[in-house]
Amino acid sequence: MRFAHLSDSHLGTRQFGLMDRETDFYDVFAKNIDKIIEKDVDFVIHSGDLFDNNRPSTEALLAFQKALLRLNEEKIPIYAIAGNHDSILRKGAMPPLVLFKDLGLKVLSQDNPVYTEGPVLICGIPYVASSQALALKDFYAQLSKLADKYLKSILVSHQGIDKWMHEDTHEIELSEMPKNFDYYAMGHIHNYIEEDFGKGKLVYPGSMEIWRTSENNDNYREYGKGFVVVDLSYDTPEIERVKIDLPREFYNEIIDYNKFEERLPIIKKEIESLENKPMLDLTVVGGDFESSEVYEIIKETLGDSVLNLRPSFKPDKVLTEEESINPDNILDPRTLLHMKVNDKYGKDAGNLSINLLDNLSIGRVDDAKIISDRYYSEHYHAVEENDSDSNQDKIKESEEINGSDSLDDYLEKNLNAADEEINDEDSSKSKQMSFDDF
Repeated sequence: MRFAHLSDSHLGTRQFGLMDRETDFYDVFAKNIDKIIEKDVDFVIHSGDLFDNNRPSTEALLAFQKALLRLNEEKIPIYAIAGNHDSILRKGAMPPLVLFKDLGLKVLSQDNPVYTEGPVLICGIPYVASSQALALKDFYAQLSKLADKYLKSILVSHQGIDKWMHEDTHEIELSEMPKNFDYYAMGHIHNYIEEDFGKGKLVYPGSMEIWRTSENNDNYREYGKGFVVVDLSYDTPEIERVKIDLPREFYNEIIDYNKFEERLPIIKKEIESLENKPMLDLTVVGGDFESSEVYEIIKETLGDSVLNLRPSFKPDKVLTEEESINPDNILDPRTLLHMKVNDKYGKDAGNLSINLLDNLSIGRVDDAKIISDRYYSEHYHAVEENDSDSNQDKIKESEEINGSDSLDDYLEKNLNAADEEINDEDSSKSKQMSFDDF
């Protein structure tokens, strides 16, 4: 049995406010779907952040609807979870993915965390914030019990794991992941990652487009953007990386000021040979120059040839100042914020700052308010309880936020029925399994 695994489509992203970039995301998503159909897979898994926010535009909704209808025509089912971008934390709120359930999208949620595709268990839950790490580990543990009942099992999850995240910005540690799944269909990290784990493979297929310019990195140059095709016929799944060409190039070049006049016409010739206008990050370093004057030259020479121009300048004076900074320090704003708050107010406050930044940066004010209210309640209205009661309260709180029953209830209802499912005459058909099925 073969399936395609993709993630982090971020449909609706309008990078730098450019409509062309929003269209790029739709185009590359359609190319992924075309290639998936060409690969003749049995089903598809999308592991979160299908949309860039939880109130996607009409254009974003239509882009996915077209893809879903194409998959329906080919009789290829698709399973999906909500990521942090397309989740809503309010009690009883539903992610935009549910709009497509009547069109055949199979949504994994706390209410319905399990499906079967023939003898294969497909289970998972939407994104869980780091403040609810105890609930996340409990969900994993409960789903892990089910995995032993099936010939093959897939865990679908949209979480950051410590091994591939900056310090204290992850939701779960690798050592805390269950180890009895055949395949871990992960989302959230935008680099491509393939790792032997437990008895199977753990894979982040990465984002399908360059969502942030920092993704134009060594990982992208080696693995590209795209999806994976997974073959479960082997003892350990076989993984095929499928690269998809992006609509436009991302240039990131550093020019020594002493070679500035020589290099600029060469860059102009290179970018004018491209089919589509590229994105250009250009840094001029060294020498003694006025940034405003150099900017005007760059703009006049390259401005009409690129879709987006982001110049930066580091004359000798700036470079000298940078040399005094410890080069081992990680200077990206997200990590700096976490480090500063963590040092001054403690780890919990540091995690709070990251959760608030992640939500406020994409306009999710209501979700940020819920997170801050929860933090205030936990730290300033704490009630002393034993560890067991505290753990159960955290799990209950997570369930209330997502408007669902607990997985304990789900699993306690005749767990042994899973054995019958494997031998069912109709096991070749996709099945959704609710709490009452067990």
